[in-house]
Amino acid sequence: MGSPTGKKVIIVGAGAQGIVITGVLAAADDVAEIVLGDIDVARAREIAETNGSPKIRVIELDATDLEAMTRVMKDGSFALVINATLPRFVHNVMKAAYAARTNYIDMASNEIYPTPEVPIEQLFYAIDWKEAGLQCLTGGGGDPGLTNIMAKLAINEMDTVESIKIKDFGVVKCDEPVALWSMETFLEDVYLDSMIWEDGKPKRVEASTGREEYFVPGKINRNGAFYFHDHEEAVTIPLFCGKPVQYADFKIGAPDIDMWVFLVKGLHLMDPGKLEFEGGAVSPREMLLKLIPPTLSPKKQIELYESGRLSSDLCVTCDVAGEKDGKPVAISCWSESPSGAEACRRLRGTNDVSWLTSVPCSIFALMLLRGEIERTGVFPPEILGSDAIDIFLAGIKAYGIDVVKKVATE
Repeated sequence: MGSPTGKKVIIVGAGAQGIVITGVLAAADDVAEIVLGDIDVARAREIAETNGSPKIRVIELDATDLEAMTRVMKDGSFALVINATLPRFVHNVMKAAYAARTNYIDMASNEIYPTPEVPIEQLFYAIDWKEAGLQCLTGGGGDPGLTNIMAKLAINEMDTVESIKIKDFGVVKCDEPVALWSMETFLEDVYLDSMIWEDGKPKRVEASTGREEYFVPGKINRNGAFYFHDHEEAVTIPLFCGKPVQYADFKIGAPDIDMWVFLVKGLHLMDPGKLEFEGGAVSPREMLLKLIPPTLSPKKQIELYESGRLSSDLCVTCDVAGEKDGKPVAISCWSESPSGAEACRRLRGTNDVSWLTSVPCSIFALMLLRGEIERTGVFPPEILGSDAIDIFLAGIKAYGIDVVKKVATE
């Protein structure tokens, strides 16, 4: 299908993901104008200045203000809304996009099984979006997103699926505390109970349990500890991959993951209950979120990477086991992608985490703009067919992201 020109896009959120998405879309002929909106206008301006594209226009936009977002989206005649803000704003940004009758993409959910009938909150709106002929691609980032596609690549080669096990492992070295993406989101996921898929149905498990030692392939090439982590893939993939799945989980790891689990679970530093002190009361959660470093700005990342003070690498993996023609088969997929320093050289002000998250989102966004995804309603990436998956994989490969696949049979 031919690529139309002159499309307008609005990105809600000028954080780590907004940097990459703005950069990728600004380089695409399909996009004529990008409106980058954030409550922190100075940060949005820094992204625009670092990028330098005349396509980018910065506005002040508060994701808590549904009425203001709706007005901006209606007045702007946008072809696509990209939600690059915190997951807790999913409802507001989706409602504004629907009111403006604009297609939408996000990279994460905030609520996993908010009710027994609804696996993620975006699906509350499934009927309305389907009837309106609108597209909502949800979970279209790195994990979820790329990991869902990895799972589907393996599932497509199996008759039956026994298990899907997804892992995320990042290594960061710096001489000062840094956050390459939203630490608030990470800490929330460490604190919250997780959903897994067991015996063909969802099951809630205690936060940060299921410790497992696992060898991370590729450039990281080391063993690491992993824990259950609150993520969508373990429930959406079994529901939308097209084949019954017996078991699925998502685990996160890092060289210092045991320390974070100790801080959150052992010292209860994400507990919301108020503690009384002389002069007032404050919760451990409020204190911790006040003290953690903000996501690095583009200019600060450039400074740290170019001075050699910061180095980082990330890998996501997906191991799927099942049967083909009555015989057991196991397929492992993992990502090969630029390091933080490499990503920052390719697109100034970025890092490996935002790269692996937001390049996939950018490619999905371009596919929506080009009509290369025809499905309407609310849907995750694993529902896509082989042709769309091939387009996606070619798109991310152009930005240095490869999926390595290894098949083992008995």
